[in-house]
Amino acid sequence: MNQPAYRFCQWLLLVMVLLAPACLKAETADFAWLEDAGTDLSIENIMALPEQRWQSFDPHKVLNLGFSDRSVWLKVDVPPEPENRLLEIGYPLLDEVTVFWVQQGEVVEEHRTGDHQAFDSRPIPHRHFAFLVPSNTEAVTAYVRVRTQGSVQIPVRIVPSKQFLAEEHLSYGWQAVFLGIMLAMALYNFFVFLIVRQPTYLWYVLTVITAALVWLNFNGLLFQWLWPDTPILNRYFTAPAISLNIAFAALFTMSFLSLQRFSPIAFRLFQGVIALAVFMFVFGLFGAYQASTVIVSAFAAVVTPLAWLVGLWVWRQGQVLAGFYVLAWSPLLLGHLVLAVSKLGYLPSTFVTEFAPQFGVALEVILLSFALAYRINLERQWRQEAQDHALAVQRHATETLEARVQERTEELERANEQLKDISLTDGLTQVANRRRFDERLAVEWNRACRQQDSLSLLMLDIDHFKRVNDRFGHLVGDDCLVSIAGLCANEIQRSGDLLARYGGEEFSVLLPATSGQGARSVAERLRTVIADNPVYPGDGTGPVNLTVSVGVATMTPDSGSEPEALIRRADEALYQAKESGRNRVVEWVSSSACSDPDLEKSEQPR
Repeated sequence: MNQPAYRFCQWLLLVMVLLAPACLKAETADFAWLEDAGTDLSIENIMALPEQRWQSFDPHKVLNLGFSDRSVWLKVDVPPEPENRLLEIGYPLLDEVTVFWVQQGEVVEEHRTGDHQAFDSRPIPHRHFAFLVPSNTEAVTAYVRVRTQGSVQIPVRIVPSKQFLAEEHLSYGWQAVFLGIMLAMALYNFFVFLIVRQPTYLWYVLTVITAALVWLNFNGLLFQWLWPDTPILNRYFTAPAISLNIAFAALFTMSFLSLQRFSPIAFRLFQGVIALAVFMFVFGLFGAYQASTVIVSAFAAVVTPLAWLVGLWVWRQGQVLAGFYVLAWSPLLLGHLVLAVSKLGYLPSTFVTEFAPQFGVALEVILLSFALAYRINLERQWRQEAQDHALAVQRHATETLEARVQERTEELERANEQLKDISLTDGLTQVANRRRFDERLAVEWNRACRQQDSLSLLMLDIDHFKRVNDRFGHLVGDDCLVSIAGLCANEIQRSGDLLARYGGEEFSVLLPATSGQGARSVAERLRTVIADNPVYPGDGTGPVNLTVSVGVATMTPDSGSEPEALIRRADEALYQAKESGRNRVVEWVSSSACSDPDLEKSEQPR
C-alpha cells in the first residue's frame, strides 16, 4: 500500500481510539441469555426456569450466535433509577422481537414487533427496536424473545433517554451525511457518464447506489422510510441487493482496471464473480431466506479482500489507476475489519466501531470518484500525446514521401523483375526457357565480341525420347525431362553458365569464357551423369534408362558474325552425334565435318 493510504489508516485508527472512551457508559443492568431448544417455551415457562439455566454476558460484546432457527431468550434485570431509560436492541434485521416487562412476578407490558411486522408495531417509531422501561422506582425484568432466519446478532443495552436522544441526533446526522455523499457521487458521475458515454462511470454509479441501499437497509432506514407497511419486502431485499452490489462492483473493477489487458486471469475470475452474483440474486428472490443470507454473506466476505488483492496485483503489472483503486478500497476493508473485531469483543461497541463500514464505504466512493476524475485527466493527456504523435508521424510522412515513392518504385521494379523471371522460366523443368536463352545469348555474344573471348554452346537431345512417350506415356516423359534438367543443373557449377530448355526434349547450355576443351569436358560430364542415373517415375513405373546426344560449338565472336552462327554449329554437331549412333559428344569442326573425340581424337587435338 502506498504512503497516503498507510497514513490514512493510521489516522482512522487513532480517531477510533480517541473517540471510544467518550462513548462508554457503565451498565446498571444484568444481562443473561438462553437458547430455546425447540420446545417453544412460553413466558410463564421462562419465568419459572432456575437461575443456573441462564448464561450471563457482557452487553459491550454483541451477543452473536451466527445463523440459527431457534428462539433466543434474553433476561435483563433493570434496577430502579430516577431517570427515564430505554431498552434498545440495535440490529434492525431481526425477524421477530417480543418483549415482556415483568414487575413483581407479573407481566405488566408486552410488545410484539420485528422486521416481519409493520413498522408501526414498534412502541417507539425508531429504526432500531427501542422499549421504554416501565418503572423508575421499582426493579423490573425484561424477557426478550428473538427469532430470525438471518444472523442472530443481538446488540442490547439499557440506555438513559437523554443519552439515547443525543446519540440519535449524531447517528441520524451521520446517516444524512452518508446518504448525501452517496447521492452526490452517484449524480456527479452519472452526468459524467452522459457526457463521455464510458461504461466505467455507469458501473460506478450503480455500485454506489446499491451500496447505499444495502447500508441503509442494514440500519433499518429503508423499512422506516420507504415501505413501513409492507414488511414482506424485507424478506426479498437484503440478499438480492448485496448480490447486485457485488455484480456492479465487479463490473466496475473489470472496466476501471482494464483487467482484460493487464491480467486476463483476473478478468476471467471476475467474470465468474459476476455469474455467481447473478445466481445469488435469483436465489435470493426465490430460494430460502436463511440459505441465501448465509451464501451472500460468505461470498461478500471473500470478494471484498479479493478485489483489493487483484487491484494490488494489477498495480504491480503497471496499471497506474490501480494505485487509486487500492487506496480507495483500503478504508472499506479497514471498516469491515474494525466492525468484525468489535463484534468479537476486542474493541468496545461505540459509534465509530458500529459505523466503521459506512465510513469505509463513504471514503471509498469519494476516493474512487477522485480516481475517475483523474482518469479523465489522464485520458486527456493520452489523447494529447496521441495527437502530438500523429502530427509528428504526419510530418515524418511528408518529409519522407519522396523516399517512400522511390522505395515503392523499386519494389515495383523488383516485382516486375520477378514476373520477368517467371516469364523466362520453363514451367515444367524450372530452368530457363527459350526466350531467356535467346536474351542471354545476345548479351554474352556482345560481351565476348568486345572482350574477344571464346563462347561455347552445348545442345543436348534425349535419345529415342519418342519411344519413351509412346511406351510409358507423356506423364512419364515429363518426369524424364524434369529429372534430366535436375541432373544437368547439378553439374553446371559456374554462376555465369546458363542451362535452358531449348524446346521439346532438347536442352542447351551456354558457357561464357569457355574454350572448346572445357566445353567438351562439361558435355561429357553431362552425358555420363545422365546415362548413369535412370529415371524413376512417380507412378511406380520401373526405372527408365536414358541417354543424350550432345553437340558442342565454340566461337570467338567478331563484329561481322551473329549469335545464330553458334547455334547452327551446335545443331550440326548434335546432328552428327545422332547420326554417329547417339549417346555421344560431338564437337563442331567445320561446316563440312564434325569431330567425335572418341573416334578422331588423334586427328583433332584441342
